[in-house]
Amino acid sequence: MKVAPTRVLAFLLLASALRAQGYSDEIQVYTQDIQKPGKWGLELHINRILQGPRDVPEGLLFNGSTNLTPELSYGLTPSFELGLYLPSALDTDHHYRFAGPKVRAKWMPIQPPGEDSPGAFLGLNLELARMNRGFSEARWESELRLIAGHQGKDWQFAVNPIFGWPLSDGQGRGAPDFTTAWKATYTHWKHAAPGVELYMDHGLLNHPDPLKEQNQRLFLTLDVDHAPFVFNVGIGHGLTSASERWTLKFIFEIPI
Repeated sequence: MKVAPTRVLAFLLLASALRAQGYSDEIQVYTQDIQKPGKWGLELHINRILQGPRDVPEGLLFNGSTNLTPELSYGLTPSFELGLYLPSALDTDHHYRFAGPKVRAKWMPIQPPGEDSPGAFLGLNLELARMNRGFSEARWESELRLIAGHQGKDWQFAVNPIFGWPLSDGQGRGAPDFTTAWKATYTHWKHAAPGVELYMDHGLLNHPDPLKEQNQRLFLTLDVDHAPFVFNVGIGHGLTSASERWTLKFIFEIPI
């Protein structure tokens, strides 16, 4: 079958853009939330880059691309759950591309004494991904995310130090990519919690990128928990010239 040169060029542009900006299958700060034993959960992560970075030409395909990721989770114990991601991207030419599956295990050994009770939380999340070409230079990737924070009477604070390693195609290395994700939420109201989230891609742990070259985004967010409407929505602005200028994100909880 003969492939049009324009389609080949479009795919290469998308692949380069996604690799350069770091494909975001989810934009989320992990907190103490965990599935109850024997229960299934389903979430849909959607994020859309409204405007790309200032220091790249306009018109590249990641400007306006939409990333969609269904996430299935299952609780094994009160402190341990398994998860599966199926991330994909819909580019501005309306081409749907599957990024590859991810599996994860989340362990929360320290949690507040009750669902709405104040207290500290601490845990970790381990992921293994099989990525398709165009979304990553390595076919196999791993990620270790630490989860720490505190639920107070009216506020919740959380931080996720995240370490990522490519595992194949000659990309293996000792030092991981290092990113951090931060969240502060006002939880006084019963069904709605406004807050801020900060995402910072620092580069290699042992050799961080210069600050102006780091992708850093600050989001204003709202968490709504009023069944059947349970979701997180946020609008993010880039803090450096290398960051996407505007990004819109949603996380919908789907009853199953």
